[in-house]
Amino acid sequence: MHTLHAIHHREAKHWTAGKIFLVCFLLVAIGAMIFYIASGKSGKNILQTVLVGRGDVVQEVVVTGRIKPVYDISLAFENGGKISQVFANIGDKVLPGQPLVQLDTSEISAQLMQAEAGVESAQARLNEIKRGTRIEELQIKETDLAKAREDLASYYTNIPSVLNDAYAKASDAVRSKTDGLFINDDTANPQPTFTVTNSQVQVDFISGRIMSGQEINTWKTELGVATPDADRVMLENLLIKAQTHLSIINNFLAVALDAVSNASGLSSADVTTYKANIGVGRTNVNSALSSILSQTQLISGQKITVTKAERDLALDKAGSTPEQIAEQAAIVKQAEANKQSIDAQIAKMTLHSPIAGLVTKEDAKPGEIVAAQTALVSIISQNNLEIEANVPEVDIGRVAISNPVSITLDAFPGETFNGKVSYIDPGETIIDGVVNFKVTMVFLAPDERFKTGLTANLSIETMKKTGVVIVPQFAIVENDNGIFARKVSGTAVTEVPITIGIRSKDGNVEVISGLREGDRVENVGFKPR
Repeated sequence: MHTLHAIHHREAKHWTAGKIFLVCFLLVAIGAMIFYIASGKSGKNILQTVLVGRGDVVQEVVVTGRIKPVYDISLAFENGGKISQVFANIGDKVLPGQPLVQLDTSEISAQLMQAEAGVESAQARLNEIKRGTRIEELQIKETDLAKAREDLASYYTNIPSVLNDAYAKASDAVRSKTDGLFINDDTANPQPTFTVTNSQVQVDFISGRIMSGQEINTWKTELGVATPDADRVMLENLLIKAQTHLSIINNFLAVALDAVSNASGLSSADVTTYKANIGVGRTNVNSALSSILSQTQLISGQKITVTKAERDLALDKAGSTPEQIAEQAAIVKQAEANKQSIDAQIAKMTLHSPIAGLVTKEDAKPGEIVAAQTALVSIISQNNLEIEANVPEVDIGRVAISNPVSITLDAFPGETFNGKVSYIDPGETIIDGVVNFKVTMVFLAPDERFKTGLTANLSIETMKKTGVVIVPQFAIVENDNGIFARKVSGTAVTEVPITIGIRSKDGNVEVISGLREGDRVENVGFKPR
């Protein structure tokens, strides 16, 4: 019984505590509900305000981009050839001008040596022309001139001898070789010793003997002044006259031969003898005429030689003319241009790095024959990096060259880097049907940790105003009627139109007109419960 009583006592005690807990819980819930309702009803009259202040407003465009190299260059040879050397491998860092790949230059190197020799030869000749003739060369030219003049004088000295010899041969041909053909040979009325059957030949025969005799006599008189030291012009004239004399005599001998051939009353032996004598005479006269002509030609040729030697000596003494120097200088330039052309060809047979960067591709193998314009090496600028991002059409109008850019990289959380806008692509880029414009930004300070392909979060500062009137965005009402703020004065609330300027990403908005610093406006974004 005692035990049963104890059990009943514990159950009664437990039931009483549960009831008490339930009643307390209900009382708390009812109290909370009453408080909530009361708070809600009284909250309709709660007004939250903000104070119009003055501060800085920064307008920004936020986009995402990727780091890329400023330069990504692929190199190829302009002309094909056989690769002789490879100087760089993938991953190598290279400097501007560093050789990367070279073609075989053995064949063209020989052409270069020949071109260099041509330049040296042309330059040596130019130096010689500028320097002028050496004393030794002038002495040689003077000697040549003296020899030419001496030879010419000798030719003039020989004229009397040549004339006298020709005269003797002509006189013998007329007086001795035709002596048996006439009676009263040297008179004005020579008579043939035989009859000529052709009357005209006989007339020409007789008149020819008379003229020949006169030419002989005249010639003899002329030779009286033909001395070795006689005037040169006179001696040359005597040579000309001698040709005339010999021509007349030669004509006579031809007619005499014709007369003998047409003779009547002559024995065959006489005809043969006369013809033989006339033939000898004609041979001697022709020989004399040849000597006269030869002497005349010798003098004419030697005159030319003397004139040339005089001119050469005068030119050497006068030195080179500006035209000669200019002509040779042009030859030097032509030779140099030829050498430079070959130098340029050799230079094109080596690929050099145009930038400081990193080799990302190298397909060249020594001994391999490569075609022209085949990309063999690619290089990117390792430290000269930039960021490229697509800015939507609605924001591009606010972005300008040199706008400051705040940069954060996913690879380096918690760090912020500075940059600026360097280029805005004038042409649009369509991405998923939306118009964008590529904008390029550069880092103000390079960092060796930067790598191509890293994602960059960009805040482009498009405008900044300091010390302007500002209010929070949540204190502005914007509707179809315009932009307003609810100005609070005491318990009165007045909706006033305002003009706003730029908006900052921190939620502040520039107020151009309608509010002043110190005004209090309603926080229209506050929603009481």
